[in-house]
Amino acid sequence: MRFRTQRLRVTLLLGAIACLALPGLVFAAEGAGGKSELWLGIGKLANLILVVAVLVYVARKPLAHFFAVRTQSIQDQLAEAQRARQEAEAKLAEIEASMSSLDRELKEIREAAEKEAHEEYERLVAAAERDAERIMDRARREIDGMTRAAQLELKAHTAELSIQLAKEKIQTEMTDEDRSRLFERFVAKVGGRE
Repeated sequence: MRFRTQRLRVTLLLGAIACLALPGLVFAAEGAGGKSELWLGIGKLANLILVVAVLVYVARKPLAHFFAVRTQSIQDQLAEAQRARQEAEAKLAEIEASMSSLDRELKEIREAAEKEAHEEYERLVAAAERDAERIMDRARREIDGMTRAAQLELKAHTAELSIQLAKEKIQTEMTDEDRSRLFERFVAKVGGRE
């Protein structure tokens, strides 16, 4: 670093001497003719080099500071972008993991719902079968009761009809002699008991 600064100072010093000496040479060479254009071009080039050297020397520190700040700013932005990228990738991985677990959870929920629906269906079918069996038992009991009632009614009706038919038959077939004989037997039985 020290060598560079010394070299720069020597270059600037030689450039300043050349610039100071060249105009005198240019004016002296003006009388020489064609050579004056050559010296004039060299003088312009030397002036340009001197101006650039002075600008570089004067603007070196501010430019160095500007570029250092700019470099640091770019590096900070790159680091921030890298952090943001890593955060985004981590978030993406987290979301993908959530999505894969969401698919698994949805599958588990669906399977649980299907199982529960199947169990509910079986429970409802069993309850319906029990209800149907109770209804059938009640209907059988009612039918049995109605059948017994109908049989009793039929027996009572049959008995009534039998009695009525017997009465009618007795009334139609019984003669006065039969009545007398029955009456005598009845009296004999009643008289024998007393």
